[in-house]
Amino acid sequence: MNAPAWRVWLVVALVCGWGILSIRFVQRQEWPMAGLCLLLLITNAVTLWRLTKHGK
Repeated sequence: MNAPAWRVWLVVALVCGWGILSIRFVQRQEWPMAGLCLLLLITNAVTLWRLTKHGK
């Protein structure tokens, strides 16, 4: 792992949180907020992938 454990867990929590929020906004049919949450979910997922990839 290329990053400290606390940072990886923080990003995991953010990915989960954005996923939960995006599901809630889709259920309420609030599309702009759902889109924003999905964008942030994808951004944090890419960050998580970069933090945990092996080798450079």
